[in-house]
Amino acid sequence: MIHAEHLVKRFGAVTAVDGVSFDVHPGETFALIGPNGAGKTTTLKLLLGLARQDSGRITLGTRGLAPTDARAREDLGYVPQRVEFPPGRTVAEVLGFFATLRGLPPSATARALERVGLTALAGRRASELSGGYTQRLSLAQALLGDPGLLVLDEPTASLDPEATFEFRSLLQRLAAEGKTIVLSSHLLSEVERVADRVLILVGGRRVAIETLADLRARQMRATRLSIELAVPDPRASAALQRLAVAFTTAGERRLIVNGTNGDGVHALEALRSAGIAVRSFEMERPTLEELFLEHVRTERSRG
Repeated sequence: MIHAEHLVKRFGAVTAVDGVSFDVHPGETFALIGPNGAGKTTTLKLLLGLARQDSGRITLGTRGLAPTDARAREDLGYVPQRVEFPPGRTVAEVLGFFATLRGLPPSATARALERVGLTALAGRRASELSGGYTQRLSLAQALLGDPGLLVLDEPTASLDPEATFEFRSLLQRLAAEGKTIVLSSHLLSEVERVADRVLILVGGRRVAIETLADLRARQMRATRLSIELAVPDPRASAALQRLAVAFTTAGERRLIVNGTNGDGVHALEALRSAGIAVRSFEMERPTLEELFLEHVRTERSRG
């Protein structure tokens, strides 16, 4: 659905996008994540034809059209990070205006309102909507014409937790319909429930592309068992060395053992058999957000 190859975009002396390549498959929910200033919004604008790359190549859809080609835009909907609608206009009037611009019949407005759950608010002024409903109206505008590709820039950045949950649910339903969705966020926690793959950007550069399944597998592999001894005991390290279990120490009373493959259980049994008193133990597993931040820190240390 999208092919981006060696994209570069500069603004004066600043390189906002630096040699980024990726593909987005039909029916996939693909997320661009990274800290503020990573180049996410600029990359989306290149995909939309709202900005032009200094070098590199982008093609959209099965026909491989450039983003500036009007035929490519016919099958594309866009939800910007910040949106304002004309004051004094109702929800239905706002959508009707955009439908007219696209040459669509009035039925398209009613259909879009229904899909985002705004039919009951069609007569309300758009300027009076809450943040969550404003974002729904923006999504309804993007859905006019029933495009196959949706591009969303930080769609939940200004929403409260309830509105964020409701908006995510809308995206999950659209994904189930077969829509291809590209969205950006600076928080992995905001996209992990909806994305199939994530592109991690730092300083305009591609750091990694990973599926959420791969990230979760890495999360499992990083699981550790933290064991706190009742009192410092030099026999503890010797007991684990005899067991041939990999471990590290943290202070005089804390041992950290690999928590997978049963090593943690074997370590506890070895300590018990050696007569070493254990005060407490707990499993420690990094969050997906921590894995993402690890990517960010590694890239920044290189730069």
